[in-house]
Amino acid sequence: MYVQPFEGPFSSGTLSPLSGGLTDEASPFGQTPPMPPDTIARLAAPWLSDGTTPSPYGMVGPLMGMLSQLMQMLQSLMGYQSCGSQSAANERFFRNADGASTGDPHLSFNGNRWTSMASQPDLLNSSSFPGDFQISTQATQPNGKGVSWNQSATVALNGGATTITLDANAQPAITSDGQTQTISPGQTLHLGNGETVVANANGSLCITARNGNGGSIATTLTPRGGGVDVDVAAHDVELGGALVNGAGPQPANFWEPQSLYN
Repeated sequence: MYVQPFEGPFSSGTLSPLSGGLTDEASPFGQTPPMPPDTIARLAAPWLSDGTTPSPYGMVGPLMGMLSQLMQMLQSLMGYQSCGSQSAANERFFRNADGASTGDPHLSFNGNRWTSMASQPDLLNSSSFPGDFQISTQATQPNGKGVSWNQSATVALNGGATTITLDANAQPAITSDGQTQTISPGQTLHLGNGETVVANANGSLCITARNGNGGSIATTLTPRGGGVDVDVAAHDVELGGALVNGAGPQPANFWEPQSLYN
């Protein structure tokens, strides 16, 4: 703290509340002698002044800096990523996890099992990898017996720049950075960033994604019974999506009848 002489709108000119009367200007009651200057000293906080002139904006800069640092700390603690992942807030960390979408199709995750005949655009996701990781499935319409299958399944990485798809006819489709990649049975394809694809003799694809922190997700896409089965084994990663959320409200297919009361 330091002593700051008072200077304000009333220190010279017209009426001064601190002097107790009119200044040396003309008044309606006649000329009055000049009033002595205000000599009252007042305390001013050092952050409100540069040492010469009081400034009402002096403490705004440090305050804004503190708020900016606080926001950065909160974002770091809540796990927000610079890529703006929308799924990170709904994910949970798993040391080990197993999930699947098989048959017509049956979903399972860590021992829980339920049935969903709908497509799953977000079957499983993870923000533990640069550009995120996501598995999606596209279901067929039910046949005459009410049975549907996963007509295709896709693993997407690197913000969608890398995709590995397998359809029910065991036909793979692989893209990496916009370039189409081919793979033959028995071949291993290295896509960079710890990502590999292995083509097996039975037509299945094994996709492995690893990050730099010991986390990994191994996904196997297998053509079977007119559809594609999906099996997943994950270690030391954050996971979200339909498998993690369990048997809740499922997205309805457009061919299913809808109740007017719902």
